[in-house]
Amino acid sequence: MTISLYLNRKTWVHQLDGRTKMLLVLGFFILALCFSHPGYLLGVLAVVVGGLAVAQAGVNVRKIWALAALLVCYSIMLWPFFVEGKTPVPGFHVLGVTWEGCVFGLGMGIRLLIMVWGGVWLLSTTTIEELAQASQRLGLPTRVGFAFSLAFRWVGILLGAGIGVIQAQRSRGLDLSSGTMVERIRKYVPLVVPIIGHALRQTNLLAMALESKGFHPSAQRFFHISGKMKKPDYVVLICLGMLVGVSGWMWWHGIGTLNVRF
Repeated sequence: MTISLYLNRKTWVHQLDGRTKMLLVLGFFILALCFSHPGYLLGVLAVVVGGLAVAQAGVNVRKIWALAALLVCYSIMLWPFFVEGKTPVPGFHVLGVTWEGCVFGLGMGIRLLIMVWGGVWLLSTTTIEELAQASQRLGLPTRVGFAFSLAFRWVGILLGAGIGVIQAQRSRGLDLSSGTMVERIRKYVPLVVPIIGHALRQTNLLAMALESKGFHPSAQRFFHISGKMKKPDYVVLICLGMLVGVSGWMWWHGIGTLNVRF
């Protein structure tokens, strides 16, 4: 079983060139790093959410909603203990928690959410083959492009193997839903052994397959698909460049950033 986030939809964002989509996600990351104030980061998040809506990728967002919620909650809870401020939170002033730290933690949580959902948008609209081709056409070394595409493919394979192992153990009577939280976590520990064994076998098979096909990292690679930049790609890249430029100017002048000390 192999898990893939790619969704075969007939939307205009799916028709964009792989290079455009990779640069677009890189732009999302840059926009997230330009701001630390939650209000401005919410604007960037709205752009990412709009991209997910256009790509009809809501099903993938629902798959990882728990992870996204945990990232935001951890950020809100942990950052206030490391950020200095002037306005203490009633009841938590002894711990040094301030409202400035809470606001900063919320901003960092939204920043993580932008990056996670930006990656989900890329994987929902781009196949592994497109990613490999786009990375090479952007000038990245062949080794980097191969490792980049292999990492995404390998994650799906391992996740699918994990689900298969869990389903097999449940069919043999393993109950993973009963007991306390600690007891349920302990029940998952024995499942790690077959998953690691599966990963080692797949790694060995991959190495033999690459060797038998004469794979060499520095050799020129050819793809059965040929991406081509079209008018929508240039329009998207121009809009992205303008947005990144304005955001960079705002960051340089301290607009949208919180003046906090750690």
